[in-house]
Amino acid sequence: MKQNRVHGFLKRFGILAAALLIPSLASAAESEVKASSFGFDPANATGCLQKAIDSGAKKVIVDNTGVPWVIGPVKLRSNLELVFAAGVRAEALPGGFRGRNDCMFYGNDVDNVTLRGEEGAVLEMRKADYMKPEYVWAEWRHCISVRGGCNIVIRNLTVRSSGGDGIYIAGSQRRGPSRNVLIEKVVSDDNLRQGISVISAVNLLVRDSKFINTKGGPPQCGIDLEPNTSDDMLVNNLIENCEFYGNESHGISVFLPWLTTPVSIVFRNCRVHDNGSGLHVLAQTDRKGQLQQGTILFENCEVSGNRGSVGTIYGLQKDAWTLTLRDCTLDNRQGTGPSFLFNNSRVFSNITGLTFEHCTLRPGKNPLYEVYLHSGYGVDKVGGDLKLVADDETESAADWAALRKQYPEDKELQKFEFAEIDYEKLRAREETVENPEVDFDSWLIRGRGTCLLYTGKPGTYEVDFEVVPVRPDNRPVSYLITVKLANGTEVEKIRVKEPKFTWRIESRGNQLYILDITNSTSNTALIRSKHPGFGFLVQDKLHFFRGDVKKMYFYVQPGVKFFTIELLGEGHEWVSAVLRDPEGNAAAECVQHRGAVILRGTREDVSKGEVWCLELQGEEDHFVRLGAPLIPVLSPDRDMVLMYEERSGKPE
Repeated sequence: MKQNRVHGFLKRFGILAAALLIPSLASAAESEVKASSFGFDPANATGCLQKAIDSGAKKVIVDNTGVPWVIGPVKLRSNLELVFAAGVRAEALPGGFRGRNDCMFYGNDVDNVTLRGEEGAVLEMRKADYMKPEYVWAEWRHCISVRGGCNIVIRNLTVRSSGGDGIYIAGSQRRGPSRNVLIEKVVSDDNLRQGISVISAVNLLVRDSKFINTKGGPPQCGIDLEPNTSDDMLVNNLIENCEFYGNESHGISVFLPWLTTPVSIVFRNCRVHDNGSGLHVLAQTDRKGQLQQGTILFENCEVSGNRGSVGTIYGLQKDAWTLTLRDCTLDNRQGTGPSFLFNNSRVFSNITGLTFEHCTLRPGKNPLYEVYLHSGYGVDKVGGDLKLVADDETESAADWAALRKQYPEDKELQKFEFAEIDYEKLRAREETVENPEVDFDSWLIRGRGTCLLYTGKPGTYEVDFEVVPVRPDNRPVSYLITVKLANGTEVEKIRVKEPKFTWRIESRGNQLYILDITNSTSNTALIRSKHPGFGFLVQDKLHFFRGDVKKMYFYVQPGVKFFTIELLGEGHEWVSAVLRDPEGNAAAECVQHRGAVILRGTREDVSKGEVWCLELQGEEDHFVRLGAPLIPVLSPDRDMVLMYEERSGKPE
């Protein structure tokens, strides 16, 4: 009985002691701790720092131990102030960060987080190591990464030599955009991809910071606002009193896919100098043609000393987003190109929505602008107050009326249409031969493409794929091949991660296969087949890259008297072409034409179908489309041409 009373007392005491201890633990969780007290190891302090953060202390001080904090990836938590004491250096663990997404400090779905440095605090990774062959190529080894954060402060730090971005701010699948983010008094230097990337943020303020010397892997900008999906947001984003210099590409880049929420972005009192180029702004439409909405403003900014243009602007369209430059000082005397490049070559719209307010430009000896347009479109609402100052200090006003007159609309070109394909009627020509000798090496297709293979006889059929980077690097190859039948049935999807790949199919005959390749525009592909009945879809513009003269064959159906072919060099690049009839006579041609051009073919005898040839060469990036009523398919050999004809037999 006495023993039971003792046990009961101890039990009650234990409960009481625990109750008394809980406030002490809560108090400790609100206290300040020094990270080194958790077992500092100068060879690898990752565990020590992570334990300090995980302790629950409100304030964690990364104290100065006299040697660097050598760390691997460290996970942040909510309700944390992480202070790097004066002179502290956090250095990436040698041989670490093997994962493609390994970041020095990362926080996902975190609230109320401050990363703050005292004088001389530095976070430094090992960019040069990550570019070596023993590392898998990646562009996401950031110094600081925040996804889906709220109430985030990054202040008074130098972030350097990451294998990605100095700072990366994005949304998360669970919480959407990061919100209420302050970045100030930061120096982001010598990073591989960007000084800072903003993917999705609402109420973002970046001020009194420098984003400099980015080089290693594209895009290589000082700052890049570039959402990944249509649900990302760039709302109430203000970047002020910042400097962008020494970056391999653009000082400032805004690259917008179509977003469901209008953007609101302001750059104020910023200096952009000595970069590959100054400002880069691009906006896309979605596949349904919906236009990006919102406003982008550059106010009291200075852009000078850049190697390229002051500004390259893509996708300004009617009834869409607008761009304003207000009280800006612009200088293109060190540039090698035009002061402004306006590019609408991939959108169906006049250029409209750009306004200058009280701006000054020193163009030097370079042209004021170059303009690239989609077929038939011109320049509309571009204008405002832009004062031009010549080298002899003579002043004049930009003549926007002359620009509009130089680039008028062409309604005929705007009406260019392509035919829809009845895939189930496509077949190879009867007179084709097996194993035609074809030179495919000039058919470098950039980005996406679709090839068609008709399997007339039962047997094994192959298509060879070879990916060739636009610029050689050690990034891994990854592209998707989707195979469908003529009726739209999906056969398979293949994720290819090797430069060379052969697709094979055992066909019962009388079947058309449609192979869509989804590839990055940083890569080109050589797609080859030895079989007749092989070609490339050109409903949308087929994008070629470099190469020698390509001979491209296509079928003109019975009854077709007139037809058109559209050619376009990207940007200001030229295209040359000769359209030849079945006898080899030149029916139309163009020589180093810049911009869109239409070649026209005419036939006298329309009683039968014929194979025509287009000989095409481009300066670099160039496109081709076949106009209705032609079947929009080009083949690399006369004996491979696809045509319409009712065929016997049933598809497999």
